[in-house]
Amino acid sequence: MRIVALSDQHGQLPEIPLCDLLIIAGDVCPDRIGPFLGMHSPEQQKSWFVRQVRPWLAAAPATHKILTWGNHDWCGQLCSFRHDSPSEASTTDLQILVDEATTVVADDESITIWATPWSNQFMDWAFMKAPEELEAVYAEIPKSVDVLVSHQPPYGHCDWTFDAHSGRPGHVGSRELLTAIERVQPTLVICGHIHNGYGRSEHRGIPIYNVSVVDEEYRLVHHPTLIELTRGRQIG
Repeated sequence: MRIVALSDQHGQLPEIPLCDLLIIAGDVCPDRIGPFLGMHSPEQQKSWFVRQVRPWLAAAPATHKILTWGNHDWCGQLCSFRHDSPSEASTTDLQILVDEATTVVADDESITIWATPWSNQFMDWAFMKAPEELEAVYAEIPKSVDVLVSHQPPYGHCDWTFDAHSGRPGHVGSRELLTAIERVQPTLVICGHIHNGYGRSEHRGIPIYNVSVVDEEYRLVHHPTLIELTRGRQIG
């Protein structure tokens, strides 16, 4: 299965190559829409999403399209996207996952994707929880998951940057997410959040991709990441 994954667009809408599955791992929206800030006017951010992101996704040459939110996506936390939930939407249009799973099929191969938008608490952004709260969130991820999508990275993998609290460089990913990965044993992990953590890592044989497309100044510096998934569940 050919997967294209990206994260941390912050308003950038790059060209998407042909794929079976498009995965967006959060921070789709810009912080400012004209005179409005997303954190103060989430409805304006949602309006931008409807005007800009939906047509971009509709034109993307992907059979299935999956999205979760990130800490800059205030509209995802404060506005309703109920019609995009797995219970109501088709993956061939768009499914927005918030701590839930969906299954897609391509070339007689079926894979299950779980996506979660949360990050470790810092400052006053959307979709943030303290580590003890995240432990409970990640405990709900089932072992049947093939692809685990998280806005933030797991601790020690694609997460090296300046710590928001200490101001010192170090690993800032989630230890609780890493524990969940060890328990679930997904085929693949996709994350973002830490822009300069872009790239590939591996934990106990599980590939972990940080698919951020912008740098710290929100300049588009990376192409969407192409991943060929060769181990999934076969139908029948």
